[in-house]
Order: sequence, then C-alpha cells, then structure tokens
Amino acid sequence: MKSTNYILPIISCLAAMLIASPAAEACGPYFPCIPTPYFFISPAIGSSIDELERSENLLLWQQLTSPEIPTDDIAEVLYTDYSSSGNLFRTYLRNTKDYEVEQFLSTAKELERQRREVESPWYYPEHRYQANGEFDDIIRTCKAYGGTRLKDRYALQLVRALFAARKYAECVESYDEYFRDFPDSNLLKRMAMKYVAGCWVRLGNIRYANLFFVGAGDFNSISGWPKVEAMYMMADKDPDNSEMMAYLQRCATDSARFCEAKQVAEFVLRGKKVRYRGDWEFYLAYEAGEFHSDYATAARHMARALRSQFSSPEFRENARTYRMKIDGALGRRGNLLADLRWIESKMDVLSPAAEGWNRVLQNIIYTSWVPTLWRQKDYATAILLCSYADNFLASKQLHTGYPPSSFYDSMRYMCSDTLFVSVPLKEIRKSTKMLNPLDYCNASFRLMNSLESSQLIAAKRAIAADTPLYRHLKRYARVDAPYIDELIGTLALREGLYSRAADYLSRVPDKYLATVNVYKNGNLRCNPFCAFPGYWHDFDTIGSPMRAKYTFARKMVGYQNRMRHGKTPDERGLARLKYAIGRYNSLVVCWGLTQYWRGCVTTLFMPSFDEYGAYIMRGFPELYDSNDYYAAEQIFDKEVRAARAMLTGDAARAEAEYMLANLKTVKRRYPGTPTAQMVKTSCDRWRLWF
Repeated sequence: MKSTNYILPIISCLAAMLIASPAAEACGPYFPCIPTPYFFISPAIGSSIDELERSENLLLWQQLTSPEIPTDDIAEVLYTDYSSSGNLFRTYLRNTKDYEVEQFLSTAKELERQRREVESPWYYPEHRYQANGEFDDIIRTCKAYGGTRLKDRYALQLVRALFAARKYAECVESYDEYFRDFPDSNLLKRMAMKYVAGCWVRLGNIRYANLFFVGAGDFNSISGWPKVEAMYMMADKDPDNSEMMAYLQRCATDSARFCEAKQVAEFVLRGKKVRYRGDWEFYLAYEAGEFHSDYATAARHMARALRSQFSSPEFRENARTYRMKIDGALGRRGNLLADLRWIESKMDVLSPAAEGWNRVLQNIIYTSWVPTLWRQKDYATAILLCSYADNFLASKQLHTGYPPSSFYDSMRYMCSDTLFVSVPLKEIRKSTKMLNPLDYCNASFRLMNSLESSQLIAAKRAIAADTPLYRHLKRYARVDAPYIDELIGTLALREGLYSRAADYLSRVPDKYLATVNVYKNGNLRCNPFCAFPGYWHDFDTIGSPMRAKYTFARKMVGYQNRMRHGKTPDERGLARLKYAIGRYNSLVVCWGLTQYWRGCVTTLFMPSFDEYGAYIMRGFPELYDSNDYYAAEQIFDKEVRAARAMLTGDAARAEAEYMLANLKTVKRRYPGTPTAQMVKTSCDRWRLWF
C-alpha cells in the first residue's frame, strides 16, 4: 500500500468524473478524450425508399431492353431532358425501333413537364385550383394502352396524372382497377401506393393512408401513429425495410426511443420473412449492451448476428467492432488478437477511413478493455493495450516502423508546456525511430501514473512475457526501460519510498532525461529543503536539475537515517524538520519532483463530441495527480511542531527557524547564535525583517 505519511489522497469517484469542469490551469495537463464513433450506424443503411426504387427501376428497364446497357445510360434518358450522343439506351431504342417504349417515354416526360408547370409558383391559369383539363390527354393515353409489356408502367403514369389533377377519388379507383392483377411486390404498384396514400391523406383518412405507406415501404411517411405501431406494421409487411432500420440508427443515442423497438425486433426474429436477421440481432445486442450493460445477453445476440446475413458488409463490420466492445466488457480474450489484426487492416495510411477506424479502436480499448482489465488488476495487459491504442496510427502516420529498443535514442514531440519536448516538425519527419508524439499526456501514461510503484514494477516484469498478444502489442506500445523506470522512481518519491526511488532513478540515463522538459524548464531548479524554494538557495541545494529527483531521493534517505540514528536530539530533530520540509515541498511547491502536472482537471478522460456526435463516458478511476494542498499543509504543520519539540539547544533552534524563514525569531530569540550572525551579515535587505 502507499505510505500514508504526508501523501496527498488520490480521489477516485465516478461522480467527480461526471461533474468535472473541462477547464485546466495553464500548467496543464492536456488530457486525452475518448473518441466517440457510432457503432450502430452504417452509411450503407438508410437509403430512402425513393433511392431504392430508382435503383430497382433501372434494373427493370435493363431487363426489359438489354443487360448490356449501363444503368447510368438508362438513368440519363429517364431522369434528364437530354442524352449524350453515345448513350447506349438511346442507341438501343433507335436501332431496334422500339416505338412502344419510345411512346411511353414521351408520355411520361410530357407528364413530368406538365407537373412542373402546374407546380410552379408562376403558374396562373384561369381556374387555378380546379381540375381544368391539363392532364386529360395524358389520362386518356394511359387508359387507352391495351398492351401487356408496359401495362404496369402506364398504370403508374395514370395514377400520377390523376393525383396531379387532384382527382383523388378517381385516382384511388383507378389504382384498384389497373393494378388489381399485379402482386404487391411489383415495383410500379408499390410506387403507385404512395400516390394513393397521398390521396387518402387529402381525403382525410390517415389510417388508410398509413396502410398504403406501409405497403409501399415508405416508413418515413407514416404519420399519426405511435412509432412502435408503425414499426410493427412495417415489420409485418417488410421486416427488411431500410427506412425502418435507418430510423433505429437515428435513435441510437436516444435510449427511450431506441429501446422501445425491442419487442418489434423480437417479433421480427420470431418470423421467417426476415432476410437480414443479422441487422436485428445486432440491434438486440446493442440495446442490451449499450443501454442496460447486460453484456452476457448482448454476447448471445451478437454471436447469432455474426452467423446471419446483414443488409450490407459495412453493417456487419460495425457488428464485429461492437463484439470487440462486448468481449472487452466481459474480459473474453479469445478473439482479441485476431480482432486487432483485422481492425489494423482497415487503417492503411492511404485510406481516408483510417482516422475513423482509429477512433473505433481507441474507443473499444479505452472504454471496454482497459476498465475491465483494471478491475481484474491485470495492469500489464491494460497498459500494453492502452499504449498500443495510443500509438498505433500515429506510428504509421510518422513512418516509424517499430519502436526502438532504447527509446531515449529517438526524438520525441510532446504537447505539454510543462513536461514535454517540442521538436520541430521537420526534425520529426527526419526521425525513423519516432513513436506517438503524445507519450506523456496520453492515456497509457495516465494509467501507469495512477499505480503504486510496486504495482508498476510488477507490471513491468509481466510485460516482459513473450506471448503472441504481448509480442504484437509491443510492436507499438511504449515499453522502453527509461520511460517506465523514471515513472517508477517518481511514484516512489510520491509514496515516500526513497530508497526504491533512488534505485530506479539511478537507472535512467542522462540522455533520456535531457529530452523531458520537466528536467530543463525550471521546475526542478528550486531547493525543496527550505521554506520558500526558489528564494533561499544558500542553505542547501538539490544539485543539477538533470539529477534533481535522484539527488532528492538520496538526501531524503540520508535524513531518514539521521532521524533514526542521529547521535543527539538536535541532529535527529533537524533531520526530521528537513525531511518534513522536503516532503511537503515535493508534493506542493516543488511538485515536479513527485508529479507530472498540476491543474484543476480532475479526470483522465473528458467526454468528446467529435464529428461522429456520440457521447460515451465510462467509469475510469481517478487518475489525476492530487491537488489537496490543505491536507498536505496540515501534515506538514504537525511534523514541524514535532521536530521543534525535539530540539534542545539554541543553535539548533535558530537553524530550524532559519529553515522556516522566521528571521525575526532568529534575531529576537537567538541573537548570539552562529545562524543569527550569518543572517545579519549575509541576507539581503535584513532590515525588512524587523
């Protein structure tokens, strides 16, 4: 356990995390945020019914004419008022002299022209809101068609023309008459249903309208019903409806609306009509895991989902990534290495999706795997995974290859103004041994910094294990000895384990220390063994800032020995006083000896609202260095009183008061001591103290 003497308590409270302000003091830290990608959203899902109908219509025209005609050429003729000279659909019609199709296309385009004219705000006929015969010729032409090849297409144009003419009752009757012999699966009939639904809306019968919208697969147009009822109706008619699944995706951040569809999903999966069972099983897995933290149930649904068919390969990939989160929450490692290699394959530096996949990887590791491993006290795996997530894409982007065996031989580019090296970008690009530029302000360092030194020592030993997973992670994770040993030594200083601190700090090469700003920007130049570090340099010195932590540890070991074995009470008392001053200053004023940042941010991670928009927060322990100054001061005052009580001679007492910068006391109470004479003859502005 950590020493309780003079240690500032480290708060670990989830409530504190949720209410913490994102503001930070000027000295940092620059905290990492959890990337927040959506897992239950796929760009391939959610195409509107109009887009799907258009695609199906083009394929039907291809079947009707020639499979060698590109659908783009068909679309150009159907949906534009011009066609290029090399258009194969137009060439086909000209060479085959297919006048039946030509006549139909002419009728359909004339209908579109008249509809645009009537719908224009500049259209002012004599009888603006009456059926005035604009569409009568087209209606007669459609009714007069006696063939079978284009019968359903002429029937659709008839319905559209009657709807445009506002003859709603006749439109409904004509639909019933002309589409009677066509199955509901017929594309043109389904397209006509939307116009009939619009007629029923205008005739005031919303329920009939909704039934036709359901038949047409137009989930988004259903109105006046609770969404659950609409989903039940659509699921019964078409459980693979893309607009319904797109609606669920839009609800993925709204727990109430998302979870109310659970019974619909179970209803769908009990039936046999559903083709894309994977989509619905994925929904149930996400609902159980994301909103109820029921990962065992989520795992069962996900296993079934990945054995089933999905509506798109992208949605299947989403499901696999969410299974990685489920595995992390449950601590199931069987698929971990294979999953990591799979997700790495998505992050080629030439891929525009690499950053997005990196967000997915980091979210899975930070929010699922690390908390689980931390609870299991498997610190080694947690640190390796977290460091791997910190470094993987950055190492690719910086062309680093593999980490060097001795990290202090490489260049680093850090982000904090108090701790980190700032290397010009051109130097970074020249370096071939470079790792993640955020190696001290990233998540893995925060995790290690939250451990006790003994725990980090054990984790360092465990990390040396040669397992397939560890070998893979160590290709990108930071495991160099100076990086970890320096942190172990700092943790030991924080705990008051000065012999251990001296041991580990002695192992860190100067070349490594020279790269870390905390050793060279002034934070370690003050003297921690006087009351006002930075002002009283003449009494004692910590030595070279490069070895400040090591020197401090050695001096504190010496004071501990004198506290126990000093020959006189004065020697033991002064040693205790120096120890108390050094301990206090190392935690507060000279915080750089025991900590890496000071500020008011109190959490490791803050919620991130990136372009993906989702908010994800998980229960990490408190990993920020403490700033409870009051507790440290209380302990310090107690120790000072105890040390003073041990002193018996005036010379020792005068020396103690000098250490505490009580110059008035030295002059008034102990004027004849060597310390008083030294102060009187050596201290600048002596008169200001009287």
